[in-house]
Amino acid sequence: MYPIDGRQLAARIRAELKVKVAAMATKPGLAIVLVGDDVASHTYVRLKEKAAREIGLHFVRCEFPANTSEAAVLTRIAQLNADPNIHGIIVQLPLPSQLDADRVVNTIAPAKDADGFLKASLEKFRTDAAALPPVLCEGIWRLITNTGQAYTNAKAIVLANSTTFGEPMALLLTRNGLDVQIAYPPFHHSQELTLAADVTVIAIGKPHFLQAKDVKPNATIIDVGYTRVKDKDVGDVDAESMVTNPGWLTPVPGGVGPVTVAMLLERTVRLALG
Repeated sequence: MYPIDGRQLAARIRAELKVKVAAMATKPGLAIVLVGDDVASHTYVRLKEKAAREIGLHFVRCEFPANTSEAAVLTRIAQLNADPNIHGIIVQLPLPSQLDADRVVNTIAPAKDADGFLKASLEKFRTDAAALPPVLCEGIWRLITNTGQAYTNAKAIVLANSTTFGEPMALLLTRNGLDVQIAYPPFHHSQELTLAADVTVIAIGKPHFLQAKDVKPNATIIDVGYTRVKDKDVGDVDAESMVTNPGWLTPVPGGVGPVTVAMLLERTVRLALG
């Protein structure tokens, strides 16, 4: 399979954003709320901060210890909501167990929702065809179109663990002319769906779940999965089995991740522009 180079696409997006930001009268501001000691979360935030500063964004990192009260986090988010220098806010997940992640995340003002996964943002996307999708979904669509293939009337399958991702992803594909189905756990009959799909988006947290025998020749496969197995980062796709298959596949790492970060920056710039 041909790799869909997410790092290259992300670099191109950042380069375009750097030029745009340099010409803006107001510097877009991005704030990230980070609670606790999760190693992966700290790594992700460092990558986002590096990318944000690279293109010239104003960046604020709001870091709290693991035993922080929910009230303290909500107070800080309220301050960011009121800060005119901050245009985009995200809460890095997961949060420590004493915090209600749903309540904390949805405290962000919808006008500053940089990720696009607030309940209000998802509802707006569902009911308004002109609304922006979650940045993860938008990044996936950018990766799909980066293959240069035509997808009008193509069949697609979204394998997802939750409706929070599955429904907006399927809706975005539908709005771009694809015939879409969604599969949720336990995925007993997923093979018959993936074998018929021209595009497969998989985000289920099951390492090597999707194998070459499960996919249609010349399919485009977007692997959103990310699991640490024996000191190695692997996706939901068995990439080794796909090597001789014709088609396109996002690598893990180097596929969805870098593009999602780039789209987060792009969304922050959009929010700053109003």
